[in-house]
Amino acid sequence: MKIKLSVQANGTVAYQNTYPANFAGVQDIAEATVAVKTEHTHLYITEMWFEGIHISVVNLENNLPEDLHFESSQAHIGLLFCLDGSLIATNETEQNFLSLTRNEQNLNLGKVNSLTLRVQEKTSYVYIQLTEAYFQKAMGCDFEHNALLPLREPISPEINSILQSLSLDNHSGRLKRLFVEARILDLIVIHSNQKPDKQRILLKEEDLKKIIYARQLVERDLQKPSSLIELSRKAGINDFKLKKGFKVLTGHTVFGYLYKIRMEKAHYYLSKEKRAVNEVAFLVGYKNAQHFIAAFKKQYEVLPGSLNKH
Repeated sequence: MKIKLSVQANGTVAYQNTYPANFAGVQDIAEATVAVKTEHTHLYITEMWFEGIHISVVNLENNLPEDLHFESSQAHIGLLFCLDGSLIATNETEQNFLSLTRNEQNLNLGKVNSLTLRVQEKTSYVYIQLTEAYFQKAMGCDFEHNALLPLREPISPEINSILQSLSLDNHSGRLKRLFVEARILDLIVIHSNQKPDKQRILLKEEDLKKIIYARQLVERDLQKPSSLIELSRKAGINDFKLKKGFKVLTGHTVFGYLYKIRMEKAHYYLSKEKRAVNEVAFLVGYKNAQHFIAAFKKQYEVLPGSLNKH
C-alpha cells in the first residue's frame, strides 16, 4: 500500500511512503516525522498508523499558492479537519469540492484514493484514513457514504479535544495504540450519529457538478460578476437550487463567496505581487478604489496600502 503527495502542476513527488497491507505492521503503532519542500511550500508531516488506521498531522507554509495532489493505492474512508489557515480540496473521484477554513471539518468525504489540496496560506490540518475493513469491524456494518451535505461544518469542542489529544498523547507502544484507537472510535461514533438538519439538502450528482461550475464562474468573473439569475442560466440549474446548494457547498451565499474571493485575491496581489491599490481594486472588480479600501479594511483590519510596501 502506497501514499504519495505530489505537486499538481508538474507531478514532482514531494513525499511518498509504503505501508503494510491494511496499515498492519509488526509494531503496535508505527510513526514517522518528515519535513519536505516543494517550489513554493514547506511541509511538516507527522504520521501514525496501525491496522486499519492512518493519521496525518500536516503543517504547511508557502510563499505562493500551490496545488498538492494526494494519492493512495487503495481507497479509504477520509476524515479531514482544518485546524488553522484554509484548505480547498477536490475529490476527483466524486467531483466534490469543498473549502475549509480554521476550525472546520469534513466528515463526509466518502471513500477517497485521490484528493487535490490547494494551499494558499499557512495551514494546519489532520487527515485520518480508515480502511473499509476496519470501519466494518468497528461498526458491524458496511460503510455507506452519506450523500447529505454540507461538506463543511465547525469542529465541535468535543472533536477538537479528541484531535488535540492525538498530538499531546505521551504514551508509547501498545498503550499509545489503545489510546489513539479509542479516540478514533470516538470520531467514528460522532460521524455515524450525524443527523440531517434543516440546513442540509440532498443534491443529485448532476446538480452538484452544475453548482461547482457556478462556483468556478464566480471565481473567474470577478470584474463583471453575473447576477444570480444569470449565473443559474449559465450553469444550467434553477436559481433556487443554486442559491441553496451554493450556500451548503461553500458555506457562503453566491455574493458572499464573491466578496471572499475578491478579498483573498486582493490580499495576494498586494502582499505577494506588491501591486498598486488602484490596480488591485480594478482587478478584483471594484470601480471605486475608495469602496475597495473600505471593504478591505473591514475584512483584514489594515489598509491595503500597508501590504504592498517593499
